[in-house]
Amino acid sequence: MTKGLLRIALPKLFLWSEPTRFQEYPAAIARAEDGRVYSRLEVERELFDILPTLEYKGGIPRGRRTDGIVNTYGLERSGARYRINGINLLQREGGKLTPTNEGLELGKLYRDAPDGPEWPIALARQLLLREPRTRLLIGLMLQGSQLEVTVSGVSPTGQLALIHPDGSRAVISQRNCSWFNELLFLNAEMALGPYWRRDLEKLDVHGSICWEGVQGKQPSTNDLPTALKKALALFFHIELLSGVGGLWELDGKHLRDLLGDEVADSFGIEKTEASVFITDDEAFAKALADTIDSDGFVIVSRLADQFGEFLNIPPQDRAAVLDSFVRNAMYHERLRLLEHHPGQPRMGRGLFGDNDSRRVRLDFNPGIDHDLKQSAPGAPGAVTDKDAGGKQ
Repeated sequence: MTKGLLRIALPKLFLWSEPTRFQEYPAAIARAEDGRVYSRLEVERELFDILPTLEYKGGIPRGRRTDGIVNTYGLERSGARYRINGINLLQREGGKLTPTNEGLELGKLYRDAPDGPEWPIALARQLLLREPRTRLLIGLMLQGSQLEVTVSGVSPTGQLALIHPDGSRAVISQRNCSWFNELLFLNAEMALGPYWRRDLEKLDVHGSICWEGVQGKQPSTNDLPTALKKALALFFHIELLSGVGGLWELDGKHLRDLLGDEVADSFGIEKTEASVFITDDEAFAKALADTIDSDGFVIVSRLADQFGEFLNIPPQDRAAVLDSFVRNAMYHERLRLLEHHPGQPRMGRGLFGDNDSRRVRLDFNPGIDHDLKQSAPGAPGAVTDKDAGGKQ
């Protein structure tokens, strides 16, 4: 079993070639044969119908504009860490690629009804269940942020920015968008989502998420708004977002109605409400306040249950999710374990499975996320715009 800090690399996000050509992925996977093993070149030629026009490493022929193909690969082992390439249409292992069940299902929907409404919904579900940066963007909108972008038809154009609930405006810049990565780190579990978490656990891999780049410590944000606009074009096509005058917002109930319970549940949206997304930090702070005793201690099993309830985590997964959050918060110096005691066996599982830590005293600082939002306008690519925060 692998525990501790779980390093996961994210390659650059490309997606399909043009914002409104979101049929590229389902059309390609519709040509895939169940059980067949493909090479990268066969995927390009036979699935994506791309003629080789270039030579890459070792003289391997490749086609132009094929970078987005890598974002169709799922989870793979990459040395001492793992790598999540994008969504989960193809699975790569040892340089070979096989279609996943999710990919084959999407391909069948497209093959059966290329002009129908089913496959765009299925592709949107893939993005929102599997692609971490898209999940972060939508999670922030469910938290109350608004998206600022001009839309022509269903195609977003021009500058892409988020208006935070406090009214500050942060531009998703073409280069060095550090604030976006900071929010990715602070909302690591939400960006990962329960589907990748379950896939990792099937490999007996556990731990708090540490996002990295393929060739550096930071995931690449180069051309990030270009890639996100492709996902947004699909969301505008299925009418997921609503807005007036270039400001767009997302209603949790509408997301559930349009994309189903699995997507909504993955963001912790309550079925009975149009509800606003709650961040991991907010859920932990509330759970801590609800379970702390007069001496400043909490029973870890009670804290895990309350934290998991706020995030809509199944009871059997709550202890692992709490451990993951605490490790990540400690790594980023937002949480300190001040004291720990064994308590009583009836108190249940201790922190990190340690029976000497059934009862703990913690120092938690959830203010970093707030400070980040305040500092975001001063970061590269972000400007202050106090008047942009109101709904139009």
